[in-house]
Amino acid sequence: MEIVLIIAGISIYLFTVLDIVQTTLSMQGGGWITSRFSHGFWTLFLKLSGRDGRKKILSHTGYILLISIVLIWVFLLWSSFVLLLSAYEESVINSVTREAADIFEKIYYAGFTISTLGMGDYIASANVWRILSAIYSFTGLILLTMSVTYFIPVLSAIIEQRKLGIRLSNLGNSPEEILINSWNGKNFKGFSEMITDLSESLVHHSQNHRAYPVIHYFHNWKEKNAVILQLARLHEALYLLKYEIKEDIRSTEMELKPLEIAFQNYREVITEVTHIKVIEKAPPLAETSQLRKQGLMVEDRSKISANEDLIHTRKLFQTLVRQDGWSWDLV
Repeated sequence: MEIVLIIAGISIYLFTVLDIVQTTLSMQGGGWITSRFSHGFWTLFLKLSGRDGRKKILSHTGYILLISIVLIWVFLLWSSFVLLLSAYEESVINSVTREAADIFEKIYYAGFTISTLGMGDYIASANVWRILSAIYSFTGLILLTMSVTYFIPVLSAIIEQRKLGIRLSNLGNSPEEILINSWNGKNFKGFSEMITDLSESLVHHSQNHRAYPVIHYFHNWKEKNAVILQLARLHEALYLLKYEIKEDIRSTEMELKPLEIAFQNYREVITEVTHIKVIEKAPPLAETSQLRKQGLMVEDRSKISANEDLIHTRKLFQTLVRQDGWSWDLV
């Protein structure tokens, strides 16, 4: 029984510390615990909202999730220490009476050790428990410090995400409108001139996602500023411009390439840091009646042979739009 408690305590401690380090310091996304808990937490709130992105309950999910992650780390560290202390009956004693602590007193001792309060009414009975207490005390201090230093850049990344959503909303309310707004009567130079800037913003957003995957769950309940919807519209506009606009007035491959690469990078990052199952069926093509009325479209959509990368990214955006509580019709 003692060996089982020791192995369980050490395993939980190492697993938790690894998750904290991977989540706060690595650029590989959240740890195993954090990433799976985040996905499950969002799924629960999405069901509670009735899968309606306009419900304000979803806008509270992000910060509740952020706090919950830290509480889970604290609970796991606390639990692992209690398991280790429980492996030996007299690991903790009363500092006055020298009587062995019971399970509730060990829970209390483990809690104030991790919080670095050090009340002093209960103490470790031997050197091995004193050293263990010191290790957990340092771990608790490091956890507190890393949590605070993690929160600050996360909040900064959330602000950047909201700014991107607002900025993209100014391009147009649909893929078709984005292209019509950039049509100058001869070509789509207005769109091409924005590509470098848009690509840089999207790459920056992607890397924020890689470093702080939790920002994916900070939801904007206002449809016009929802970054997922805006990115989906921009990608659909890129798709139209690359394949459905008449060849003689399209932007060149070289002009569109930076935005294509930025979207490829975004797809790779999202696939790595979130646990989503991409919908296999491609979404319906965007409405193009106004573009067709102006004679800017190819005659037969059925003959278009699109790049597999773009098709896969369209499927991914359809999945992301639905997971964010929206309908593809809004794109």
